[in-house]
Amino acid sequence: MRSEIFINPNYSYFKDFVYQIPKNFNSLGDIVHAGRNEVRIVNVNGISLVIKYFKQISLPNKFVYAHIRKSKARRAYEHSMFLLSKDISSPEPVAYINCLKNGLLYQSYYMCLYTNYKPLEELLILPVTESGEALKAFAHFSYRLHKAGIFHNDYNVGNVLYKLKENGYDFSLIDNNRMKFHRYNYYKGIKNMNRLDIPIGCLGIIASEYAKEANASEIKTLNAMTLARLIYLEKMAVKKGIKFLKKLILQY
Repeated sequence: MRSEIFINPNYSYFKDFVYQIPKNFNSLGDIVHAGRNEVRIVNVNGISLVIKYFKQISLPNKFVYAHIRKSKARRAYEHSMFLLSKDISSPEPVAYINCLKNGLLYQSYYMCLYTNYKPLEELLILPVTESGEALKAFAHFSYRLHKAGIFHNDYNVGNVLYKLKENGYDFSLIDNNRMKFHRYNYYKGIKNMNRLDIPIGCLGIIASEYAKEANASEIKTLNAMTLARLIYLEKMAVKKGIKFLKKLILQY
């Protein structure tokens, strides 16, 4: 098996550790997420690192990611570096690894620094009286992100992290392998927020602040966000229905 390994020059001292990840991953650190992908936190020389293993790669994608498109790990690395260059917070990338065999991608890993920021979903369980200012700050962050031409294709309450600092709330993006970069458009910005599972009371605050930034109607913006969310949920329901039917068909 051949490995393609790229290490952030700022963290070249992790070279020996990085090169051993494909062989040692299952015994490293603590699992914090296990599913289609697996995420572990490890401590190396007193520094906490996050390693994401992109486990399930379909046969077509094994070929595509080896010859046509950049792997998810490489895109996560490059997109995160791009965000940082635009003064958008994201855990600093350390390395990515692609393991290939017979011209196909079999394993892919992405490593970054650990951050103690909390997921946005934890903010949503608080009363609006406590979370209101943070929600307003999130709306301003979202607009700044979109205005910069950055559209995270999995912009949800788990992939946006937050932290209260002395100068206000700061937000950070993770799971950055799926992104698009193009000129800002109000409706594209609204649509990009359709994966946010946010109570209507909280969404009203976000819509109001986003509308002010975009110089748009607050009611129009709230209606547009609500409609975009409903369309997304309907689309997901149809997808689940199709998958269920496929399973039934395959059983017979």
